[in-house]
Amino acid sequence: VTPFERTVMVLFAFSLATASVFVLNQYFDREADRENEVKSNLPVASGRMTPRNTLIFSFLLMVSSLVLASVANVHVLPLFVVYLGLCTAYSTPPIRLKSVPVADFVISGVGAGFLPFLMGLFSTDKLILSVPSIMLSAVPLVLVQCGGHVIQAVGDYDADLRTGVKTFVVRYGKKKGVIVAGVIAAHGFSGLVL
Repeated sequence: VTPFERTVMVLFAFSLATASVFVLNQYFDREADRENEVKSNLPVASGRMTPRNTLIFSFLLMVSSLVLASVANVHVLPLFVVYLGLCTAYSTPPIRLKSVPVADFVISGVGAGFLPFLMGLFSTDKLILSVPSIMLSAVPLVLVQCGGHVIQAVGDYDADLRTGVKTFVVRYGKKKGVIVAGVIAAHGFSGLVL
């Protein structure tokens, strides 16, 4: 397998893993999504996909991502396991980190910023950067993702409030959410520019 093919396989495995956690999140959020004007058309919330089939589909996507990641590069497999574990803990009761203010957007930042960065780095098999260089490169991505997550939570505020999902924005309000998202994202973007 060439380095390019390996990178493509890791990217596709990550796409499958992300799809699996997105589907799983739809399963657990189906009641809240029905209350959300935009998300009410999602397959699970709208009833086009049964809850049972949703879980099966999520599981198949998850297994496929892990198999493909291990075929591409066994060294990247632990990162996929951590990614899937964090994202599952984000959506799944009783842990449901989505309902733990601050943890909700930090988990999103780590899961969608730091871990994918490391997966890409590890897929090359030539890890030449030092730990400080990796952190300096990845932290801006984490901050941008954290800010984006808070903005998304602002959009979900009404549905989350009605269904008892206690995100950072539900706990502290939309105005503070927008301010925090702006500050976090601004720091992230300034780090990307540097």
